[in-house]
Amino acid sequence: MYKVRKLLLGLFGISLLSFSACGKTISYTNISPKDALGVIKGDSKAVLVDVRTPEEFQVIRIPGSVLIPDYEIEEKIADAVPDKDTTVIVYCRSGNRSRTAAKKLIDMGYTRVFDLGGIIDWPYDTEGDDEL
Repeated sequence: MYKVRKLLLGLFGISLLSFSACGKTISYTNISPKDALGVIKGDSKAVLVDVRTPEEFQVIRIPGSVLIPDYEIEEKIADAVPDKDTTVIVYCRSGNRSRTAAKKLIDMGYTRVFDLGGIIDWPYDTEGDDEL
């Protein structure tokens, strides 16, 4: 009886391990400016989302960015990015709002989310009113 019980417990344990191994956890990934630039240039469907305020966006932004403030991400992302398997790169000023937005996107089912952090760390071309 002891051997049968031990065998059943062992099989139960293996089935639990198999079940948890089959589960898929999706999370966002931090991305460097260099790698983000490579993704932007190499993936024509990738969407660069600026999650700052309209005023901040007006002053300076990364070329090709789409403005969706972090406080509107849940309501407006589907219009800009209807396919949840599209590569989405989010950024803000310093990285706090982009981190929050990336988490929200993952929670909403987006599968390829990258957090660029802050535009303050972006060493490449920018555009906006400060360029005048």
